[in-house]
Amino acid sequence: MEKIDKKVLILTGPGGSGKTTIADLLVERCGFTKIDGDRLDTEFFPNGGQWFPENLDKLKLAHKKIFDETKKEFINSGKNTVLDYIIFGDYSVFLEMFKREFGNNLEIKVLFPTQEETVKRDKERECWTAGVERISEVRAEFEKVRGLIDNDSFIDTTNQTPVETVKKYFSNFIYE
Repeated sequence: MEKIDKKVLILTGPGGSGKTTIADLLVERCGFTKIDGDRLDTEFFPNGGQWFPENLDKLKLAHKKIFDETKKEFINSGKNTVLDYIIFGDYSVFLEMFKREFGNNLEIKVLFPTQEETVKRDKERECWTAGVERISEVRAEFEKVRGLIDNDSFIDTTNQTPVETVKKYFSNFIYE
């Protein structure tokens, strides 16, 4: 298999879309290191509310921390790095910061199963749930940023197991 340059992969999408499951498989099967953006922004938002307009300044601080941690991990680990994060508003600034820093070493994938599938997965989770209303809102936000993210980066994982998704969309990283 052809050697690829080290990458930062932003794995994003609505709650329940499978980000954490796919990120964990990339760590296990492909040797990635993982940054949990949702955990990092909890320092700024212990009770949620990242998407509220009045929290934009705090959200920018959270995004800067997530960026700094990703950059540090990418440089120090010597491995591909996957960022597992919903993003929550201010998408253009967040994504541009990563594009400027990582350029061709950046991939962005938006896990985007159908709304029905996302809601079903969300309800089946053992951790927190986003709920139908928030999933709908986040899906609408992602629809608005399709121009910032290559349309081919939106992947519909409906009717796929996580392993099938990794094999289909991330086979260039698999070293089994």
